[in-house]
Amino acid sequence: MNIIEKAGILAIGTRLLRVHDQLRTDANAFYKAQGFDFETKWFPVMYVLSIKSPLSIMEIAAEIGLSHPTTITLLRELENRKYIESIKDERDERKRNIQLTPQGLELVNALRPIWKMIVKVLTKLTTNQNNLFEAINEVEDRLKENSFIQRMEAIANDQKQVKSELVTIKKIEIPEELAIAKAILQEVQLQRDESTLYEPADGYSYYMGFVNGLPAATAVISLIDNSANLEELAVLDAYRSTGIEEALLRAVDQM
Repeated sequence: MNIIEKAGILAIGTRLLRVHDQLRTDANAFYKAQGFDFETKWFPVMYVLSIKSPLSIMEIAAEIGLSHPTTITLLRELENRKYIESIKDERDERKRNIQLTPQGLELVNALRPIWKMIVKVLTKLTTNQNNLFEAINEVEDRLKENSFIQRMEAIANDQKQVKSELVTIKKIEIPEELAIAKAILQEVQLQRDESTLYEPADGYSYYMGFVNGLPAATAVISLIDNSANLEELAVLDAYRSTGIEEALLRAVDQM
């Protein structure tokens, strides 16, 4: 497993791009081996125009789900190969619509058996316990509800709001607070599904982080040669990404 694979969900875009590149490279090689001057990047435009035509550039972009500049680039490449052509709109002569040329239509008809083969291969590749095709549909539906940037901005705003609230750190010295600190530690360990729970040795110091006065995290500290050592750090799920973890670590460094 390489570094990107170890990065997990953080590298999902890279992993999807890697799969896309492998599929694209293999499919293009197969098209070429079968004697077709065709690339997978042209498929969405050619397929859409074979189903519904003529269409404006904006209509094509909406149908294939790509940006306007990307769509124009694809259209130029296809036009250079004489696979598509532009015609005047019947109702507005200033408007240009796009349709397949006879050569483009002939190519689409010739490629249909290849596309049926691709469907069989991709179906076998994605029909497994974690169906990729279904997962992509679900992700796209969620992105339609709220885009990636909207979700990122929401998290950033939440963090700003929490950071503007009161975050405090204190050393635990009374039995009641010590019991709460240990309870936080045990709850986080259980959430991690650890086989054995960590039990700090006697004599260790406990620090607790509070958000607006509510217990949020626990740090267990040992002193070795007058130096503070962090033995365990536990943050409740509800307070992750709030800055409480960083505040506890700074408190340990300042000891």
